[in-house]
Amino acid sequence: MKRLIILCLLISFSFTAELSLMFWNVENLFDIEDNPIKRDNDFLPGGAKRYTYRSFCLKVQHLADVINHLDPDLLSMVEVENEKALKSLCSELKHRNDWAIIIDEGPDIRGIDPALIYRKSIFEYCSHNYYPVFIQDRGYHSRPIMRVDLAVIGLRDTLSIFINHWPSRRGGKAHSDQFKHYAAECLLQAVNETIEEHENYRLIITGDFNDDREDECIRHLEKAGLTYRVKNMPKHIHGTYYHDGEWIQFDHFLTYNVINDLCSIRSCRIVAPHWIRENETNGPLRYYKGLENLGGYSDHYPILLELSLKRKYVE
Repeated sequence: MKRLIILCLLISFSFTAELSLMFWNVENLFDIEDNPIKRDNDFLPGGAKRYTYRSFCLKVQHLADVINHLDPDLLSMVEVENEKALKSLCSELKHRNDWAIIIDEGPDIRGIDPALIYRKSIFEYCSHNYYPVFIQDRGYHSRPIMRVDLAVIGLRDTLSIFINHWPSRRGGKAHSDQFKHYAAECLLQAVNETIEEHENYRLIITGDFNDDREDECIRHLEKAGLTYRVKNMPKHIHGTYYHDGEWIQFDHFLTYNVINDLCSIRSCRIVAPHWIRENETNGPLRYYKGLENLGGYSDHYPILLELSLKRKYVE
């Protein structure tokens, strides 16, 4: 019997990976150099916010403190200006030589873009592309939806990460809902294309949707077959964003084709350690409030999705 057990172990083994995927709206991660074709004037040493090299370094360090605290394997972000700013952030992170960067400057007039960094020892790059979100009624391009395909090394599993930064509520929620509905349709089209091309990919949809889980656009995604995942919140925290006395859950994880006997979700939660909270409200301690530099972190709390994946090989 003992010899039989040893033989089974030799011909069959399981490899398990526990992955930590983080999303964060990092609130205007700009460098201090002028981009003449973007509206980045506020984030210059001579701009309205007096955004100096010292301001930039403090911003980077504070973001890095939170990221290092969570120590994710993959981090998707929005509101990143460019590759230079992202490289500065990565230089302050744990595993600093293991990070790969994906960012392309898009059409947003302010110059903020989606971005993703991942650990090269855990993931292998496959491809990335963008799905435009052109708001015809406004005549401008909103932030595109970014899709990144990464293979998990050793597992023969591939993740498709969709990073969203939907139109804001500027002009009022009732006015802006139509634009978010359009972004939702762009996302669903991208998801359906991916499913048709790669039926075995595991799809992770995340981002700042500028809509609460209870709002119609997020419900529309759920009705279309995406599964909502952010369920856990720290004590006294009721969303990822706090404004004028109101909590809103703007930042989300949804999935498709993730849960089965080889994959499970260990947790999906908002992360808000006490040192990144505003004392009076428990809302995010932001870096800027208008023109005032508060020296905080971001106006959004990050969210974290933790997966366990297993692949069984038989020889």
